Amino acid sequence: MKRTVTVIGSASVSVEPDCARLQCGVQVAGSNAQDALRRSNSAVQSILTTLRGHGVSATDLRTNGPNLYPTDAGYSGSNDVTVMIRNIDAVGDVIDAVAAAGGPNLTMHGVSFSVSDRGQHLPAARAAAMEAARAIAAQLAAAAGAALGEVVTISEGSGGTAPVPVGRGQMLKSTPVEPGAQEIVVDVTVTFRLIDVKG
Repeated sequence: MKRTVTVIGSASVSVEPDCARLQCGVQVAGSNAQDALRRSNSAVQSILTTLRGHGVSATDLRTNGPNLYPTDAGYSGSNDVTVMIRNIDAVGDVIDAVAAAGGPNLTMHGVSFSVSDRGQHLPAARAAAMEAARAIAAQLAAAAGAALGEVVTISEGSGGTAPVPVGRGQMLKSTPVEPGAQEIVVDVTVTFRLIDVKG
C-alpha cells in the first residue's frame, strides 16, 4: 500500500479596498399615511438626486422601502438606500452630501469596504498556500523517514475576505473614513505521495 500525507496550507494577501457600500435612508413623521409617504418620498428623492450628481450610477443604487406604520401621533415612514461607491477617495464627500440632502430626517447605518474583483488576487494567494502545504508535507515526510512525491489530490477551501485595520496614510476628505485593508485568504488541502527512502 502506497503511503500518502495530507496537509492543509493557508496563505493570504493584503489588498486595499477599491469600493465602499453606504447604508443610509430617511425616517419621517406624518399626520397620516399619505403625509408620511409624501415626506419620505421627497427626502429619499433628494438623496438619490444628490448621489447621481456625485457620479453614482443607477445600477449602484438600491432602495428598500417605503415602509409605513401607525404611531400614537399619526404615521411614521421610512425608506433605506444602499449605495455602492466605486471611488474610494469620494466616500467622505458623498457622506457629507447625503447628510445635507437628507436633512433632519436622515438615518445612516455605516460604511463597509470591499474589493470589487477578488479573482485577480487569488492566484498569488493560491500559489502561497500551495507553497505552505508543500513545506509542511516535506517536514512530515522527513519525520516519517520518507521523501515527498507527487501531488495526488488538491482541494481548495472557501477562504474569505477579512478586514484588517491598516490605514492609508491620511484620512479621506470631509467625513473621516478609513478603509483599512482586506485579507484574501486561501486554504488548500493537498495529498502528496510518500516515497520510501532506502537505507
